[in-house]
Amino acid sequence: MKKSFLYLFTVLCTLNMFTACSDDDDSKDPNGLEVNATYSGENLDLKYSNVALLGKEISFETKDGKTATLTMKGTFDMSVINGLINGGSKSALIPNLVPGVIPGEITTTISNVPLTLSGEKYTFEGTDSGNGREVKYTGSVEKDKLVLSLNVTMPKNDLTGNWKLAAQPLNLVWSAGDATIDLSGLGISGISGPIPVSMAAPMIGQFVGPMLPQVLESISYGEDGNITARYMKKGASDWQSSPLNLAQYYIKNNKLYVQLNIAQILATVEANKSKADIGSSEILKFLEAIKLIAPYLSDGVPLSYSVSNGTAQVTLGYDVLGKLFALLTDEDLSGLILGKLPDNIKAVMAQIPGILEKTDDVHVTLILQK
Repeated sequence: MKKSFLYLFTVLCTLNMFTACSDDDDSKDPNGLEVNATYSGENLDLKYSNVALLGKEISFETKDGKTATLTMKGTFDMSVINGLINGGSKSALIPNLVPGVIPGEITTTISNVPLTLSGEKYTFEGTDSGNGREVKYTGSVEKDKLVLSLNVTMPKNDLTGNWKLAAQPLNLVWSAGDATIDLSGLGISGISGPIPVSMAAPMIGQFVGPMLPQVLESISYGEDGNITARYMKKGASDWQSSPLNLAQYYIKNNKLYVQLNIAQILATVEANKSKADIGSSEILKFLEAIKLIAPYLSDGVPLSYSVSNGTAQVTLGYDVLGKLFALLTDEDLSGLILGKLPDNIKAVMAQIPGILEKTDDVHVTLILQK
């Protein structure tokens, strides 16, 4: 485990050698301002829907001092992890493993941005339309600092809005040949020993489903591409809303893609680490898990969905769920995942690796209602 993480960390830091020098080719524009550069980290003040958006970089270039080109993409800043592990601040920027700024766009280029010269900086604002979405932007740039605020309206879709959990919110389907599973520890009426997985799957959904409303009140798919939730923290008495920019979504080819902003998530953990029971070893395990879902980090996690008569069904298929369940085959990762679950749930989850060997399909559907 330690060797594999060391290898991952070495690769990421090597990538940094090719990205950390992005400002070395800075050039002056016709007005003599040294603003043609790539901005990230402390040199970038980026807001999305009026909330800070982390883990991104923006290149600014003007050739005539009258218009500019903005190129936006995701870049993971390893200093977030360094801060979580040992309080360090060394920055290592990792490209291509994170989503872009606009949901569904790994790179976004806005051309012909009108510039107004104001002392030693440019200010700018405008609207960019494309791919069915609209981006209203306003900002300024000066030497070593770019400020940008984006307000995005994504293409209309049937999921936009606030959804509550259905009375029975989960449906689990699992096909695994003659594999069996023992659910007796869950206390489900009539279950006393191993039963076929195909029969057990809907029972698990019916068992877990009623627990969800105790911790999750609703899910909102915003017009700006943000996904937020109303949830109940352990020990709290009131529902809380999750912050913006942790997760975003977009629709493509009738599929729902959910993008996780790992930089934003880890920064949220760091901001609350005095309250969170999480240590450096757990962070390392979390990073190891990220490797297994790396293909989904930039494009997003694909899900099937349907909306009809005020009911939405969102399905996570075997293509993704199989990889997530595979995490349980790693002793260290399974300890992180299962460590805080009740013993009876652990006993069920511990059987999954063996069942996966015979699995040809497994998918879970979340059912929501307006």
